[in-house]
Amino acid sequence: MRNNAADSFLLAAVAYNFGHREDAAALRKLALVIDSGQLSGLGENAAYHELQSLLHLVCEDCSRLGHPLQLPEELTAGWALIHERETIRTTLIHHGAAQALTALEQAGVRAIPLKGFYISKLYDRSGARGFRDLDLLVEKDSLAALNHVLLDSGFQPHEDSPSFVPAPAFTVYYLPIDGSDTGMEIDIHIGMHWPEEYFRRTAFKGQELWGEARRMTLDGLTCWGMSPVHLIITTLLDVSINHRYARLIKFRDLIEVLRKEDLDWDALEYWSDRWQIRSFVAPGLVMLQALYPSLVPPGFAESLLPSYLLMNLFMRHFELDTIPGHRSRSFTLPNLIFFLLGDTRRSRLRGLLGLPSHVIKGRHKF
Repeated sequence: MRNNAADSFLLAAVAYNFGHREDAAALRKLALVIDSGQLSGLGENAAYHELQSLLHLVCEDCSRLGHPLQLPEELTAGWALIHERETIRTTLIHHGAAQALTALEQAGVRAIPLKGFYISKLYDRSGARGFRDLDLLVEKDSLAALNHVLLDSGFQPHEDSPSFVPAPAFTVYYLPIDGSDTGMEIDIHIGMHWPEEYFRRTAFKGQELWGEARRMTLDGLTCWGMSPVHLIITTLLDVSINHRYARLIKFRDLIEVLRKEDLDWDALEYWSDRWQIRSFVAPGLVMLQALYPSLVPPGFAESLLPSYLLMNLFMRHFELDTIPGHRSRSFTLPNLIFFLLGDTRRSRLRGLLGLPSHVIKGRHKF
């Protein structure tokens, strides 16, 4: 592997099994060989990949199992502080989510919680996954009812924020907290509020998620959820198209979901073909298999991976061990090639349309 000890440690921490002494001992060995010059990079990468809360709990678990990691206190204390802050934030969001989801359920408005809020409830270790807001997927025909329910429940629209949904609804609502200037935001998604790049480069149709949606209880709340296959696919699309694979917390999300769900892999292949997303789903599965081999059936990721020159070039230059130091806005060869990936020639050509924006945003970032 080309990565240094700090990168190897970060990848091992993402795949860490709580309560396993073997994993704790292996992680301790990796921690002991991280030299002082790599520690700042470890802290920076942990923050970029949104892993501080997970790392704090991993450190605690390793100590409990008799294998303390002996990392600098300044580093671990920072992770502990972030974990504490995220615990407070997520408690606040859960309070607002309970209010919103209960009211929507009673009104008969179907709403699917997305991303961090939803997936964090599937984690074995509570508090290992932070989130900053509640993303909801609702049907376009339910927007008027949703707006009415949220307003009656004490939520207020963020009228100054960009809105991507038709009136009378808003994209963002927030719940004021009594006696405080703090508020909780809810980001409302409908079928038209997926990243434009999804539609430019794939045949993804968000409204089709509802055909296999399931009613479920999530941490005491009754709501709707995606099918396991759709949950895995949308997570892989998020980490690929939105982040160019540069979010290791998303790979931990995949691990947590796949350890709980008996996934229909034939269905995953069907939807990958239907939505023309093999070029974005398969590389993520290849990396996931390298990170946690037992979760993906042998040979499946490789069989799903399309074979064309640019994909082969991308996979040759971008592997799991490059991710810790990878940045989604950088001008690396894999990032530039990524805009030329797609399941069809047309989608590969249309991917070029996103390259100027990437260059502009990348220059501003770096």
